[in-house]
Order: sequence, then C-alpha cells, then structure tokens
Amino acid sequence: MRTLLYSPDSYGLGHVRRSVAVARAILAAFPGSSARLLTGAPRAHYFDYPDRCDYLKLPSVTKDVSGHYVSTDRDDSLAETIRLRGRLIREAVASFQPRLLLVDHNPLGLCGEILPMLRDLSRRRPQTLRVLGMRDIIDEPAAVKAAWQKQGVIDVLRRHYDLILVYGQRDLFDPVRAYGIPEDVARKLRFVGYIPRNGRKADPRELRSRLAPRTGRMVLVTLGGGGDGDVLLRDFLRGYEQLGAAPPFEVVAVTGPLMSPRKRKRFKAWADRLAGLTVLEYCPEMQDLIEAASFVVSMGGYNTVCESACAGARALIVPRTVPRKEQLVRASLLAERRAVRFLRPEQATPEALVRAVLEGLEAPRPAPGWGLEFTGLVRGVATLKRFLGVVPARGARRRSLPDAVA
Repeated sequence: MRTLLYSPDSYGLGHVRRSVAVARAILAAFPGSSARLLTGAPRAHYFDYPDRCDYLKLPSVTKDVSGHYVSTDRDDSLAETIRLRGRLIREAVASFQPRLLLVDHNPLGLCGEILPMLRDLSRRRPQTLRVLGMRDIIDEPAAVKAAWQKQGVIDVLRRHYDLILVYGQRDLFDPVRAYGIPEDVARKLRFVGYIPRNGRKADPRELRSRLAPRTGRMVLVTLGGGGDGDVLLRDFLRGYEQLGAAPPFEVVAVTGPLMSPRKRKRFKAWADRLAGLTVLEYCPEMQDLIEAASFVVSMGGYNTVCESACAGARALIVPRTVPRKEQLVRASLLAERRAVRFLRPEQATPEALVRAVLEGLEAPRPAPGWGLEFTGLVRGVATLKRFLGVVPARGARRRSLPDAVA
C-alpha cells in the first residue's frame, strides 16, 4: 500500500510535524507499505522521517506582514510558484499512484493548488481513498464560514473526499456546529482524538540538573516555528530581568528555526549577560524539554498543546491572534477547563508574564493529559483500515463507503 501525504506548511512547521507523526503510525500499521510526503515547509529537512517514508520539497511560500502569501523566491511571483508546485504535485501523484491520499488541514491546498490533482484522482484513480485530516480548530467560526463560502470548500469536501479525520474531540470544540457543516458532509467526519506526543528519550531529572543547576526549576519558553514569537520572548525576558540576580527559576528559550538570524542573535546576546537563561534555536526532542520543565510558556499551537498536555505540564498560553484566531479559541477553551493559564497578547506585559509563571509554579498540576483524549493515531489508523477495506484496490467503480460516525 502506498500513502501520499500533503502538508501545506508555509509559515510554520505544525502541519509537517503532524504529518510525519501520522505517516509513522500508518507505516507501522501496514507492514511493507511506503509513504511520500509533499510539503512546502521551509525546514522540511529538520525532521526525522520513518523508514519507507521520503519527502518531496515543494517551493516555499511565506506570509507578508499583512498575512498574505508571497513566494520566498523574490524572482518568482506567487502565481508562478503555485503553478510550479501544482505541476510537481500532479506528477508526484501520477508517478506514485497512491492507494491512500491524506491531506492535512487545507482541503483545497495552498491557494487551491491541489484541486487539479483531486479532480485527476476522481476521474482516473477512483480506487484511491481520499482523506482530509483536520486539526481541532481552524479559526474563529465567522472567519471560517466566510472563507469556506468564498472558496467553495463545502463543495470540495462533498465531491472529492471520502473521509474527514478530526484530530480533536467534539466535546471541546465541535466544527460541525461552529462552521455550519451540512449533514451530508458531516457524515464523513470521524473525531479520533488528539495526536499524542510521547517517546521521551532523556531523563527529565538529568535535563533539569543540567539546564537549571541553581534552582532545579526550569521554565521553558517555546515559540513553535519561531516566525512570530519574538515579542512574547522579549517581554518575558524583560520581566525575568526584573527578578534580580537570583531569580527563583531558570529559563530555557527555544526560538524556533524560522526566527530571523538577526532576532535570534539578539536573544543569544541576552543570554550571555543574563544568568540562568539558555537560548536554543531548535530542539528535535521537544517532548523531553517539556517533560523536564517545571512550567511551560507557549503560544498554544496545536503541536505544542499536545506535547504539553501529554506531559501534564503546568502551562501559560499567550496565543497569536493574527492573521487567524485559532490559538486564541483553543487557549480560551482550555482555560475554561482550568487546564492552563491564559493571557491575551495585550495583557502579556513583562510583569504579568512573570507573575503568571510564579503563581503557576506553586499551583498543583492539572488533570493528566489536561482531560483530553490522545487517541488520534490509534483511532485514526483503525478508521483508515476500515475504509481501505471497502474501497476496491482495482477497478473504476467505487462501492458505497461506510458512514463515518461523528
């Protein structure tokens, strides 16, 4: 069996990280199978890919200050880059001939780039199972409804996808109700739970003794990909400086590989003069740092939330609110459940950030897993197996697929 995964990363690394985790689970469940990942992630080479999985790097696209997509190659327009990406995607599908197509997050692809490929599969490879993998929250409901209506997303879900896996749980956030998904499309949804982030490789006590030798209390500040988290880290470190020469905890800051070299250099210079601060660009074993941390400060992206929740970490989330409010919605819901502390960006002054950490360090740990279900890989693969058993491996006609149970 061949699985083709599409990850539309442009600004961050969240989609490709999730896709690699899902690919590893699929390959483990189907011995002898193979997988290919199509991604535009600017640091796709940072990841540890499982055996029998390779990736095709698409030309990268990023966002400008207003949130609009632009090509990272200044000699190419966005339209030229999307056309090139689209040709590479169609040729990869034609060559690889996947039994399973798994699209992460965006059913149309970046700027609609996978629509020609989806139409090709509908006409020429009806035996390919076409699946969309959705994270729990896309954006605030009004924004999603408007975008979906403008882009014709519901029609694409109806015509070109057999199954929609939701990597979340309905009792926390229900996209069917929030986004107005009609009944016939909603029948394709299966809520499988969050993607677990396990596999600790280091001893937390050893990490704490090495990174927080004076106090034994390590506060981790993680900025995800790092493209837009410098303000949060700057304000946190300003508050940390105000604690004096012997603060009651030490700090490990992971800037992320997408932070600009100029900004990263500034933070590393800060670490040279500020005792108790360690600045890292990237950590391939982020779960180890989170397990070792006494407290975690983050922006609340999907992967960081999963990692922090799996560790049962005390945490503060200061979400990004532009160009979309996905992190804000998620942080608000988790705060309502008393799983995390939560500050809006305008509330996150240096003093407020440090106060929240000091209070959080003394608070009891939240419920294990923050009360979330981390069954996304197990239940997701089981659902794929069920559907793959119905779609014929040969032939042009498709039998009726089983209804997904939301």
